[in-house]
Amino acid sequence: MFAAVGLAVGASLASQFRNLFLYNEVLTIVQQNYVEDRDPSGLIMESIRGMLKSLDPHSQILDAQMARQLRDEQKESFYGIGIQFEIIKGLLTVIAPIEGTPAYNAGLLAGDRIVEINGENARGISTGDVLKKLKGPKGTSVTITVEREGVSEPLYFTITRGKIPTSSVPYYFMLDDSVGYVRLIKFAEKTTDEMNKAIVDLLEQGMKSLILDLRSNGGGLLNQAIQVSDMFLDQDLPIVSTRGRTRETERVSYASGRTVGPHLPLVILINGGTASGSEIVAGAIQDMDRGVIVGTRSFGKGLVQTIFQLPEEWTLILTTQRYYTPSGRCIQKPYGEYDGYSGEFKSESESINSKEKYRTQSGRLIEGGGGICPDVVVEQGLLKGPVAELPRKNIFTRFGLHYAALHRELPRDFEVTDEMIDEFVAFAKDNGVEVSFKDLAEEDADYIKIVIKHRIVRSIWGNKEAATAILDVDDEVQKAIEAMPEAKRMLEEDYLPFVKRQDKKTAPPAEGEAALDTASIDLAA
Repeated sequence: MFAAVGLAVGASLASQFRNLFLYNEVLTIVQQNYVEDRDPSGLIMESIRGMLKSLDPHSQILDAQMARQLRDEQKESFYGIGIQFEIIKGLLTVIAPIEGTPAYNAGLLAGDRIVEINGENARGISTGDVLKKLKGPKGTSVTITVEREGVSEPLYFTITRGKIPTSSVPYYFMLDDSVGYVRLIKFAEKTTDEMNKAIVDLLEQGMKSLILDLRSNGGGLLNQAIQVSDMFLDQDLPIVSTRGRTRETERVSYASGRTVGPHLPLVILINGGTASGSEIVAGAIQDMDRGVIVGTRSFGKGLVQTIFQLPEEWTLILTTQRYYTPSGRCIQKPYGEYDGYSGEFKSESESINSKEKYRTQSGRLIEGGGGICPDVVVEQGLLKGPVAELPRKNIFTRFGLHYAALHRELPRDFEVTDEMIDEFVAFAKDNGVEVSFKDLAEEDADYIKIVIKHRIVRSIWGNKEAATAILDVDDEVQKAIEAMPEAKRMLEEDYLPFVKRQDKKTAPPAEGEAALDTASIDLAA
């Protein structure tokens, strides 16, 4: 047996040496005979990037500057436009604009493809060049050209770089006398501390139930996602497992029981921009029947990247594990579902992510297939006819900024009048969208007015004020409020009896710190 293993290893090494020899021969021939003089170092780096791209959409190599920027994003603020992004089929694609940043306020949307930066072609751009071009000194500006699905003409934005906030919880407040609301936008070094403060403050204000908004939360540090889950789960309940290529790499993280308050009915909001760490939280809560998940299916990023330091300050970010929820669901969607992903690698996840059914701890059926499928699906309403061009071309956002600039002295309790609607229609026409007052009224006049008010309020008073201004027409928040009785029933009839039964068993050792040295990397600029 040992002889057979030795022969197999020897054959593998021999094949590897042959391929390295072939690579060196090709590089030498190119260097000596190609029609143009090319730097061999650049060719080698491109081949490394190509190799990593063939593995999955997230493995990559960073130079010293990029690695420093990546670390800084988890610790300190930086100046840029404020987007989470990925390079998909050579296109710089916005995964989510970071709430409250210049990109968010300018109206960039998830799915936007940036094809030019300051007039230079951005197709085929590298991650390093994205960071170099979009970040920069405070107050400087960058002009980008955007392609948006459903919009035939390119969109142009000139965005002034600003401080990208490090806060994970930009705002929280009471929706009424008993329901608290917390907006969590990412997982960084101080996320758990910020969550603790928010929940303690809300409890002091009389909170009896909680809505945790994870919409467009693109993830971040794995340990922080585990610790946020820990806030809602009782000791020794599983949160997430990570599995690599061998059984020895499997790690299970369990709740420590360090909760910050009483057991509260819980509803979590998710959407297509909910990814990575936020999917860990939603998956653990759903699998344990600890709360109700409301919204649309999440993004499906369930790959763990480990950071390897290389010589000469290069940093390798390599996918080494996958996330699994307590029920066994693989969060990662098949690579084929990435929009235009050009990698050829076909992985085991293609079969793992079938539409198999799984069960929560109480036996409730839930769906696999990558990402988290909500318990309560909220269909996204679509505007029709000419009115549909308004959000596609950012008319609401642009009008909000325009109107706010001319009316800074608006009272906080202002209402959108018919005269303001007329001004909005004229602004839309000046910006290439022909709509009439009748068109707006036929769609949903109240909805249109609320969106206009939201954009104006956000431009003058910020995101927290804007969030409260639009709650009445935020379908997902309203559905979350409606789902609260079910969350209470689930807590009392499914979760707490389960916890009580577990107390009578020998619980597994808590391994919540098992994966703290591994981060889910979400790049921003």
